[in-house]
Amino acid sequence: MYNKQILYFIYIRKLEVFSLIKLIVSDLDGTLLQENNTVTSEDAEALKQALQEGLQISIATGRMDTEIKEVLKSIGQKFHRISQNGAFASTIDEKSIFSRTFTTEIAERIYKRVLDPKFVTIVCSFDTNFTHESNEYVNDIQKRMFHPIIIDPEIGSKFSDVKPSKITLIGFENEIFDMYEKLANEFKEEIDLFISEKHVLDIMPKEISKGNAIKKLLDEISLKPEEIACIGDSFNDIPMFRLTPYSFVISTAHDDVKKEATFEVESVAEAVEMILKENSKQFV
Repeated sequence: MYNKQILYFIYIRKLEVFSLIKLIVSDLDGTLLQENNTVTSEDAEALKQALQEGLQISIATGRMDTEIKEVLKSIGQKFHRISQNGAFASTIDEKSIFSRTFTTEIAERIYKRVLDPKFVTIVCSFDTNFTHESNEYVNDIQKRMFHPIIIDPEIGSKFSDVKPSKITLIGFENEIFDMYEKLANEFKEEIDLFISEKHVLDIMPKEISKGNAIKKLLDEISLKPEEIACIGDSFNDIPMFRLTPYSFVISTAHDDVKKEATFEVESVAEAVEMILKENSKQFV
């Protein structure tokens, strides 16, 4: 294994044609957000420094927009926001630039197909998470959320009102991967699928991804893909990694995710430090 000094040298060699980065996009869970729902002081300070040096920042996560706002409130910041793997996107000044939900018919068919006692099934609207029953697993999931999961045994019959934007399955890793393969074959023309954590499968409307939502944001703020850097740790971050040559993966990520990123780092702070250092060279 390379030590960190050698790895940093390799990173710098890769960045010899580094463009001026104007936007940093960060995932939340496993990247900026710790398991206890906090942001480290080092990461918060690094993002603050990036803002002071004129960069814009966006969050891109599988969580709801209301959850992003809670995280940003905890560090006293306001950023652009991409929520639910790209189903919704808003600018820092609260302008909604994109939103998409399932049609009622597709949502009902998917829900009936995946409803199984071996999974916790969560239906997400823009600002609320629903599940059909309460159990110890739901209680554990609730501990990671800032807002309550609504228990509604009849949620499957209310999709025309709820307007689901994401259906999430939580279960054992092997069963999650098995369901991923089955749904990819059965609904390949109607949905996109992301394993956002090793026990979590997110079922999304077709053409929804962090990468596509970032493209919408770039159009809105007049930036090019080579002017952004993305930081993430999971499979749902791959679409944004593929958007830019400046992709940073957290070292705890799955090997298949690491293969999609240009650089490997220990934290958001480390990635931001590299970005700012290379940006500064553009003015020398």
